[in-house]
Amino acid sequence: MDVVNNRFSVLLAEKRILEKRTIPISEIARDTGIARKTLLAWANNAVTRFDVPVIDALCKYFRVKPGDLFEYIDDSAATSPGPAPTQ
Repeated sequence: MDVVNNRFSVLLAEKRILEKRTIPISEIARDTGIARKTLLAWANNAVTRFDVPVIDALCKYFRVKPGDLFEYIDDSAATSPGPAPTQ
């Protein structure tokens, strides 16, 4: 089954490293206007519906494009047999 994962946690970790500080979810909620519960769902990759206003706010917060927020994993490529070994 193919999967779309969000990269919220990766982007947050990168921001924490760049800014050399801890960034709590409550601060992101305050800065973006996104509910803390929604941000926790993003942090745990438990989002089931992607709302445009949330994506817009996260893009502005992390200074990225929408495509940078997501990762597509093609599960069929990982489970399909590779080429036969040559001799």
